[in-house]
Amino acid sequence: MLHETDLRPASSGTSRKDRTRDALIASGISLFSNQGYEATSTRQIEAHAKVQRNLMTYHFGSKENFWKSCMHSLNQRMADRLAPAIARSKDIEPRERIGYLIECFVQASASEPEVSRIMFDEGRNPSWRLEWFVNNYALGFYGAVGKLFEAGRESGVIADIPRVNFYYMLVGSAAMFSMAAECEILTGKTALDADMVKDHAAAVAKLIVRPNDAD
Repeated sequence: MLHETDLRPASSGTSRKDRTRDALIASGISLFSNQGYEATSTRQIEAHAKVQRNLMTYHFGSKENFWKSCMHSLNQRMADRLAPAIARSKDIEPRERIGYLIECFVQASASEPEVSRIMFDEGRNPSWRLEWFVNNYALGFYGAVGKLFEAGRESGVIADIPRVNFYYMLVGSAAMFSMAAECEILTGKTALDADMVKDHAAAVAKLIVRPNDAD
């Protein structure tokens, strides 16, 4: 049975072992987000990471366990981007706080577009990967978004809509970043450009948060 430490995310260590693991995980995240799990082979990952054959199996045991480690690492990166905003928002009044957190989520999604790429892909069909991701990450995030939603409803900041719709409006806001190639063809603009990200984050918050003069 795989030991818990074998599923740890990429490290910040400088040993050869850590560097190899980090290179494999970085390559895995890139390939899984662009090609999907089934289309990505072990050999592709090792070649992309520029490491010797069989090192992925040596470090992670199997492709399944490797994918889980990649998801741990990717979600930890997302959490690390959101944590400072959550801490700073605690003393902000409800209207400003909710708008601020929505904008921060959109900006974090732009910084880590692989999250939405992978989940938009995995979310289409039932699989062990989708079930594992939901149980380990999506349920917790859904709960956190639910608390934000309830706080917004109680203070009149968010419209009277079902929580699930609020959740998918928020998650769906990352589509522009996961579909950056389409965005550039349609508009001639780069979705991940700093100004585009800032404007999109503000637009999403404006759509969700009621104006001050709302009933």
